[in-house]
Amino acid sequence: MSAVGSNQHRKGDAMPTTQHKQLPLWSVILTGEKNSFTRPLLEQWLGCNKPTPFCTFVGSRSMLQHTWDRADQLSHPNCKITVVEKTYLHETCTHLEGRLPGSIITEPQHRGMVVSLFLALTYLLEKEPQALVVAYPSDHFVYPEDVFLKTIQRSVWSTERFSDHVFLIGAAKSSHQPPGGSIALDQQLGWIYGIPVYGVRDLSHESSLEMEKEAFPPTHYLSNTSVLTAKVEVLWNLGWQYLPQMMELFDELQDAIGTSYERAVLEKIFNNPKLWDTSLFDFLQLTPKLAVIELEKVLWSDWGSPQDIVDNLAEIGKLPAFPLEYANGVGINEPKHWPRLNGVVS
Repeated sequence: MSAVGSNQHRKGDAMPTTQHKQLPLWSVILTGEKNSFTRPLLEQWLGCNKPTPFCTFVGSRSMLQHTWDRADQLSHPNCKITVVEKTYLHETCTHLEGRLPGSIITEPQHRGMVVSLFLALTYLLEKEPQALVVAYPSDHFVYPEDVFLKTIQRSVWSTERFSDHVFLIGAAKSSHQPPGGSIALDQQLGWIYGIPVYGVRDLSHESSLEMEKEAFPPTHYLSNTSVLTAKVEVLWNLGWQYLPQMMELFDELQDAIGTSYERAVLEKIFNNPKLWDTSLFDFLQLTPKLAVIELEKVLWSDWGSPQDIVDNLAEIGKLPAFPLEYANGVGINEPKHWPRLNGVVS
């Protein structure tokens, strides 16, 4: 991954003076697959295993509903594409509960986050080829949400300014290993409304804390949240550059959109051995112009394990929706201090 040149701006500067065009903003919501780490808990609690976006671990909204609601605060609710495995289409629709659905695209089976992302982009190119897109995994815990959204907005402004880059959101140090791994910061690109923007030196599968311990010379690392912002045409060109066999299949789908044989083409594509599972991490490793904005003052987790759920909720004074005896049943260690209100667990 190549280094990115620095563009000097003093802290406190407003937007860089270079003119940039405000682009139509779209959200892509990726529901992914079942989480093997939470399977024992879900089977004991719900009697079945299902993707975590469809679970309500706290409060009254599922993780998918939280993701939709966050996205709809930045882009119009109609400017939203949700990619879901065909098996879960009905359940996805039950989670709408009066929300504007945008577009819901079903994939015959889940073939990895990159395939899901480019499936959404295939349809988005037909609707708004000049769009700027924010891609959100829908199984993340974020608190507080308003601070998170301010960071996403800055990544949108940054993408308009550095339009040939793909922007990632990097969270503060995490001791556990998120699927996206960690991000090594490179030279500073500039400032966006008082927030520094950095190039990316490298990505690693290790946690950010482990990488900082081992790094020489000393390097600052962030956890990769896998939330990304980019122009659709930039992602599309990267696909053709690094994954041409996959792109040939989606090019075929583009020609079929709106026809009577669209679904048949989609089914055929997902059965094609050229459409192999590609992780977002591997795709981003190939991307030459990566940049990152740090997610500050936000508690973020991909909730990769039941222990993460319990620990994060305890930090904000909440109890999980599942009975605590189920937590003990799957080997979770209770926090030393559960949230209490007047001596009663709240």
